[in-house]
Amino acid sequence: MKTALVGIVKNEAHDILYWLAWHALLGVDSFILFDDDSDDGTRDLITAASLHWDVRLFHIREHSLDLSSQDHAERQRQVYLDALSAIAMDEQSYDWMGFLDTDEYVRLYAHETLPEFLESLPADAGAVALHWQVYGHDNHITTPSLPPFHSFSRHSTAGEAINRHVKSFIRPHCWKKGKWVNVHYFALAEGRYVTSSGAPVAWSAVPGITVGYPDWAVASLMHFQRRSLEQFVKRVLNRKDLQLTLSDHQLAQWNDIEDTVPREKTSDVLRWVRPVITAGAVTVLEEMRRQHPPIPGLTPPSTRQNPAGFRVFSLHPKDARHPGLVNDLLQDLGSAEQQGGEFQLFLIQSLIHPEAAFLFGLDEKDRIRDFFILHDGRLTGLPRYDILPVIEQTAIALRQHGGQKRFLCSPPTEPMAPDRQAVSLWECFITIPQETTPSGASWLSLSPFNLLEMALGAPTFTLDTISTLTAIDRETTVWLLPLLAPHLQAPQYRELHSHLGALAPFIL
Repeated sequence: MKTALVGIVKNEAHDILYWLAWHALLGVDSFILFDDDSDDGTRDLITAASLHWDVRLFHIREHSLDLSSQDHAERQRQVYLDALSAIAMDEQSYDWMGFLDTDEYVRLYAHETLPEFLESLPADAGAVALHWQVYGHDNHITTPSLPPFHSFSRHSTAGEAINRHVKSFIRPHCWKKGKWVNVHYFALAEGRYVTSSGAPVAWSAVPGITVGYPDWAVASLMHFQRRSLEQFVKRVLNRKDLQLTLSDHQLAQWNDIEDTVPREKTSDVLRWVRPVITAGAVTVLEEMRRQHPPIPGLTPPSTRQNPAGFRVFSLHPKDARHPGLVNDLLQDLGSAEQQGGEFQLFLIQSLIHPEAAFLFGLDEKDRIRDFFILHDGRLTGLPRYDILPVIEQTAIALRQHGGQKRFLCSPPTEPMAPDRQAVSLWECFITIPQETTPSGASWLSLSPFNLLEMALGAPTFTLDTISTLTAIDRETTVWLLPLLAPHLQAPQYRELHSHLGALAPFIL
């Protein structure tokens, strides 16, 4: 069974990769996306994703459709009809097509994958209607760093009228060719519309809106329509056909039911997004090499000597607890005496910028072990934190660089996260100098740090230096970028940031 998702995107750089990852993990084979003049880097992120998955991106302005209308529904009509008509001509291309916005996430309760769910429907089903499950803002004013299904955990009740809206997955060959009703409902030439439970749909006077309560028994659509207040304002700016006011945000609405189960997928989604970001950054670095050629004369240092350009410290919560990983999320595991040594957390400092700390981890064989930090959108490695001495210089606090500038917190037996505005006990860490790796080898025996030492030993540090590292090992250079970037002079740092574009928040 082959499935495809069709959608229009506009300025979704913050969430588009999470949306793609969520549905790719559910088993969607292809994404057919139409970009409506995004100017925030959305297209660049989708292009990077297309290196890993079947993502087909069309620019509406460059497409053959007449989309001069400012009416969003009219633009959707033309795009959906065009995509459906093209696919319906080849009945062997896709068995099912879904038509979703990028703030709508399919949620399955009884199946692991979308194909399994679709296979479970009655044989005469020509379309399935998935009811909305509309989520509120969850008290977020600014845009959270994590995916919406993690950040917004409160949704409305089944009694809310808005949840009687549906979006559709249809069998292309069952569609009444050329017939358009609305974005929620597609006229069928054969087969019948069913709910996620396989029951017949009872439509209201408006097709696409059902009567009675929504059917959330087997599947639903998590609909993050509002999200944070900041995102609500951006949505208003994107939709010229809407005349929304602050009162439309209705701060008390749709936050009725707490449901954190979707957060169990957070690590899986972030794990999918990471190579997309790396691939996008590699493309950027290769493009920069044409403008900033590699420089001659840099040679790798001996792997037996001690580093001269940086220092490494093991990092621990102040009250002797042990950081570890749970499903790739950095977490406080409790008493250090009760934990094994399969993971150790470290901090690396450049001697030129000792105010900055970059975190990394090693497994028991001195191999770099990447991880995720909740509420920290940096995904490629070496997230930067600013060091603040505390408790009469005997401990440090780590403040997130960029973002909300919150302090990293390590509550006992919980995920570590930069989510505190002030420093107290759980925000204090101790650092212990580490002259060698845990196995006793030189830090320069690890190839990323060997590259780093070579770069920091250059007479001057420029984008040409980064190009030199790129020529040696592109992915390692991406991993080192957060640490390398501060060594650039301000104009070149801005140039790097500009080249990275929408990738920058995931890296720097």
